[in-house]
Amino acid sequence: MKRIVLLLTLAIALSANAQTSGLHIPSEKPIKPRDLPKAWTNPEEFCLLLHFDEGDSAYREEDLDLLDSAYHVAFSRDNPMLYTMSIEAYGNSRDEALMQARVESVYRYFTMRGHEVVPVRYAYNPIHCNCHGDTVELIRYEVPTDKQVYDCADLPSSRKLLNKDIQLEGTILVTFRNNPIECIGGGGGCYLPSQDSNIRAYYTQLILKKGSIYSVDNTRDSCPPPVQISIDEHLDYQQLVEKYFLIPHRRNIILPVGYVVLHSSFNRQPDECTSLTDSIFIRFPVTDQQLESRLRIYAKKYTTKGMEFKPLTTKKIKNGPVLMIQGALNPTQFDTIYIGKRIAEDEVSKYLFPADSPTEQGAVTITIKGEERFFKPFRMDRDGQYEFRKPFRNMLRIIEDEEETLTPSDVDLFRNDGDEEIE
Repeated sequence: MKRIVLLLTLAIALSANAQTSGLHIPSEKPIKPRDLPKAWTNPEEFCLLLHFDEGDSAYREEDLDLLDSAYHVAFSRDNPMLYTMSIEAYGNSRDEALMQARVESVYRYFTMRGHEVVPVRYAYNPIHCNCHGDTVELIRYEVPTDKQVYDCADLPSSRKLLNKDIQLEGTILVTFRNNPIECIGGGGGCYLPSQDSNIRAYYTQLILKKGSIYSVDNTRDSCPPPVQISIDEHLDYQQLVEKYFLIPHRRNIILPVGYVVLHSSFNRQPDECTSLTDSIFIRFPVTDQQLESRLRIYAKKYTTKGMEFKPLTTKKIKNGPVLMIQGALNPTQFDTIYIGKRIAEDEVSKYLFPADSPTEQGAVTITIKGEERFFKPFRMDRDGQYEFRKPFRNMLRIIEDEEETLTPSDVDLFRNDGDEEIE
């Protein structure tokens, strides 16, 4: 760092003395001496002006410090600017070959400094990843370089001057400009999904914002292939109760009334990501009775004690012809998502019938006060129809009226004006 400061100080001093060779910040107004340190802190644009001996195409030995200073500013890994470079020769038509040779001489200096056939720069590029948070990657890019020779007789007066007072005729002007798009491309990152998306099964909707599964901003890394997601629904109450089970939990009794399985071609492990947000929304249609039963959406949660299913923050969605509830997940929860209700030990008999053994159809084993007991969600009435306890029946998705028409609008997917959070 001390060497860079020393070289810059020398270069600016030479510029002030010679007025033909040196480093300059393009400016409409003269830069005050006290403002120079700030102007030279990662400048958006700066110039190197070189004067050559008459008839010579090789830069002078005393100009090496100027070239070194320009190189240390433009090619420093710690400079966040991503520079392009232009090398312009100003002369007259008689000297076109000489001026072209001078351009190539300066160009060779920047290629040789990097031991490459073209000017190459390595730079630290700050990026943000929704999995790993803020980090920095080292990128390599070939510096876009434009080489031009100008006949001053064809230029307007304003183009013959640098900063309005330095004559350009007979010089080489090297200009560095911050232009990230030209240097590393306009892609700017990877996003899965690449746009706001709405994935549907018959009942269930999965709403994903752009990049909610995986996103990296400002990276040149290769992007993963497009993600494929499918939804398997198990919301039919008859199939559910015939093979009944409880939502897995170490302590609580949670009764399910439906579930879906999310399949994704791109998954994140919980110990892999530290900054994932719950920005993926899952929606289920519900009846008024289900809403009054205060059903919740349960998804995997990872804690220091392991995995268990816990309720998501659940909202009632009013817009659209079908009443729905919504919960927010993240990619580590692409698995089984349940709709259900947590009940206390003394409430089990309000929802389930007693069973004689665990082998009865739909029977589950529940430990109450240290004793294993057997329960089942239904029994058959005299007509062979399913009979449920009323509180449990209200939790089930039973539609006895005319068939529903599910046409929730795709418009304003993430706007839930008037929604209510279910407590």
